[in-house]
Amino acid sequence: MRALALAALMATAPVGVAKAAIRIALPAPATAPCAALPAAASPTEKAYFALLARRMKTEVLACPMADRAAAARALAAGGVDLAVLDGASYPLAAGKARAILTVRPEGALSRVPAVLAVRARETRGLPALKSGVVVYAGRGPAAYANPKKALTDHLGPHLFARETFAVDAEGALAALRAGRADAAVVHGGTWYRQCRGVSPADKPCADLKALWQGRPRATLAVVARKDLPEQTRFRLIGIHVAMHLEDPAAFAWARAWTPGAAEFEAAEAEALTQRPLAP
Repeated sequence: MRALALAALMATAPVGVAKAAIRIALPAPATAPCAALPAAASPTEKAYFALLARRMKTEVLACPMADRAAAARALAAGGVDLAVLDGASYPLAAGKARAILTVRPEGALSRVPAVLAVRARETRGLPALKSGVVVYAGRGPAAYANPKKALTDHLGPHLFARETFAVDAEGALAALRAGRADAAVVHGGTWYRQCRGVSPADKPCADLKALWQGRPRATLAVVARKDLPEQTRFRLIGIHVAMHLEDPAAFAWARAWTPGAAEFEAAEAEALTQRPLAP
């Protein structure tokens, strides 16, 4: 509920709205200059462009791009403001652009962060730890499937010789402390709650350390120019996050690049980037 309220606030705040046109890269048979949406556009596409124009209080232009690589190069050159990129095309824009949105498919979990924790005195790197035991904080999707996907996406398969399971995060960290596992994997939010303490001086996880943390790598993401004004970026995020509720027709077009998408979610800047752990 708090996230939805924040999204609504970002989508409706009247201050700081950019007046420069918003240029959106669209897939097309060939790359062409940005222009107003053609009259032959579908009703849902028109609904999306109309929603952005109304909320952003500026013109929204369609920029035909032959492929995602062309869109990435246009982002890097400042020729477009938004594009849907994948992991292969994103490096062409990296440094000049950042991910701002992904979508959550129907029935799937959000891309929540996972933490790979070890004992604070652990000096072995990941190659040595791979021969050991990892404990997960349960068998459910949020405790196992989602964190394991995050680890696999960034650190590769076959991370540990053996997997075990605790009842919950407290049990996983207890197993790690007791030496029954060489590493524990927990939900990022759970790690924060377990380790934040009740005061700055309280360090309940002083005997542990996060060796790595990250989210499942996005397959596709909406990417924006880094030099867009911050308020413009936040406003675009807010409009998209609330779109499935505010304007289902616009959302039907905007989500087309991921069939079965349930909603947009704000994304970290490097959602399309692999984050390996140094050996």
